Amino acid sequence: MTDTNTSSKILDAAETLFANQGFHATTLRQITRTAGVNLAAVHYHLGSKQALVHAVFERYLDDLNRQRLRQLENAVTEASGRRLERILEALVEPALLLGGQDDRNFARLLVRAFAENDRDLHRFVRDRYSHVMKRFAAAISEALEQAGEKKPDDAELRRQLDFIVGALTYAMTYDAGDGNPTQVAASLVRFAATALRGTHGSPALTPEPAEA
Repeated sequence: MTDTNTSSKILDAAETLFANQGFHATTLRQITRTAGVNLAAVHYHLGSKQALVHAVFERYLDDLNRQRLRQLENAVTEASGRRLERILEALVEPALLLGGQDDRNFARLLVRAFAENDRDLHRFVRDRYSHVMKRFAAAISEALEQAGEKKPDDAELRRQLDFIVGALTYAMTYDAGDGNPTQVAASLVRFAATALRGTHGSPALTPEPAEA
């Protein structure tokens, strides 16, 4: 068996077990038994159990974020009136299409990650893909400015992007599998674009108090 095949078998077994029973409840011995390899093979190919958790997520998230960045390259050339929506579509659609596929392991892995509050995994994902979120934040900021809105505060925009990603994660785990991912994406894009324009556009008028 080649090194690539061995590594794939280990990752496939770990992914299924993590999705079905959680990260903490799954042991390396269960993974090796399911994969049909010995414990030394896991340590040789992937190292620790936590490194195995990271590798399982990398298989999904590396490809997902490559797709996002490809769509983002096209989105930033869109006419200014629809550019914000196209940028948000590049962020949202690939994830929802992935979460809506027949293989539900990724959605279940996300649920596990949040339910078990795996801080190491959260830190790993944040650090590994922070450059992607920075690209999207910069593109959103530029789109808002070119549409005549005021320049967003960088920290506030990153916080709002976290809110959008949080809503996206919820949709991936609880909604997209039961509905049409394209429709869910369109709804989330409308919501996010309206919120961003409302926050960074002209200040809202304060209603006058009603007369007693």
